[in-house]
Amino acid sequence: MPDVSLLTEGRQGEAAVPNLTLTFQDTGLALDKADGEPVWGSARGGLEEMSPVERAVLPHGRVGVVVVVVEQGRHHRHRVVLGTDDAAATEAAIRDRAAAHGLRCKAPRRAVSRPLMAVVAVAALAALLSAGGARPGRRL
Repeated sequence: MPDVSLLTEGRQGEAAVPNLTLTFQDTGLALDKADGEPVWGSARGGLEEMSPVERAVLPHGRVGVVVVVVEQGRHHRHRVVLGTDDAAATEAAIRDRAAAHGLRCKAPRRAVSRPLMAVVAVAALAALLSAGGARPGRRL
């Protein structure tokens, strides 16, 4: 799978290492540079979790799916962003592959609905107005 970036912590905070290729093999996962030089790899038996956790917009405007891969025993988490034209299909493929290989796969965080946020905002405004002593006919 081309158009992959590895998310890593750098001196300036989180940084992305772009132009990588993620290969799903029967034996495990491999992450390589464009020239074929290995960056990271793990045998399937060494993996504990593979979960699509969120979506992101890549610098060139394409949608990306952030996937967390956790290695067994080491509790080391790798975060990769997979560029895609169909985020839902990519997330489903990651979940299916994790299930097929017996890996844990957490459900992605759900976005809060806009109507719910509007209700919360109106309720908060009403609470602020009533707590401030605003009453009809009273000047503020």
